[in-house]
Amino acid sequence: MDISLKDKYKDYFDIGAAINNMTAVDDAELILKHFNSVTCENQMKYGVIRKSDGVYATDDADQLYRFAKENGLKMRGHNLVWHNQTALNIFDEDEQHVIDELSGHIKYMNDRYGDIISCWDVVNEAIEDKTSEYLRSTVWLDKLGPDYVKKVFKVASKIIPKGTGLFYNDYNEYIPEKKDKIVKLIKSVNSDEKLIEGMGMQCHVNLYYPTIDLMKEAIETYAGLGLRIHITEMDLSFYNYDDNSKLDSPPVDLLKKQADIYGEYFALFREYSEYIDNVTLWGVSDSYTWLQYFPVFDRKNWPLLFDKEGNPKEAFYKITDF
Repeated sequence: MDISLKDKYKDYFDIGAAINNMTAVDDAELILKHFNSVTCENQMKYGVIRKSDGVYATDDADQLYRFAKENGLKMRGHNLVWHNQTALNIFDEDEQHVIDELSGHIKYMNDRYGDIISCWDVVNEAIEDKTSEYLRSTVWLDKLGPDYVKKVFKVASKIIPKGTGLFYNDYNEYIPEKKDKIVKLIKSVNSDEKLIEGMGMQCHVNLYYPTIDLMKEAIETYAGLGLRIHITEMDLSFYNYDDNSKLDSPPVDLLKKQADIYGEYFALFREYSEYIDNVTLWGVSDSYTWLQYFPVFDRKNWPLLFDKEGNPKEAFYKITDF
């Protein structure tokens, strides 16, 4: 395998992978050959790295930081505020206390890891999926109010150095109804000054949804807001979201379909590379993927470009054949 993803795409955008403390060891050769950017899967999230007593547990994050720095890899900072993994004890007092705690956290993360961080997902998944509601109901919303996203970005903008991109990151970002709410949020946050500099399009997709046209429309919409775009968490599942079936191995026809769809997506990303700076896969190889556990637990899935032995799949060759 002489083709390197990062070399093939060097004139278009960075190629990234989500890593953890296991894959950074087991898949190190693949990572260093094909990727020039990495994202910590969970190790830098607020509720993981900061414990309930306020002490930081940095061993796992430090290991991944050293791996990236020693090998000249950029790192996407993921993430600063997310409802699903957060340090809940910071909410015990008033709003100013929460802001002070968050400010201290952002400064700590920037001081410790900022020299290789190219951008931060400052706020992750603030939009509600239900079409009848706007912002997701979270402790951040309850404590800081309906403009909490703007408040968080203001805090981050005062601490994180200029040149390190400040991103809003979300999934189902291509569904028209949710896309419209994301646009509403971004316009609200950026109404006085450009606090959100980039849109993180997670791009968790599957063999059946969405259409390439929906993704194209989403890219054009976010680019039209003057934002830089990162594809932040891409994988291509073999199952529709509400499909509870299980496959023992990937059928040949579906592997081909997966390859064709990957090819369409990367052709689209190349077409819009004027706006896209980074395309990150949410994993390195099929040997480990979060989709083994979600939305159906203990289900085999093969959503990435390399098989579980680290060999390139047909999808890999499809996105490098141009």
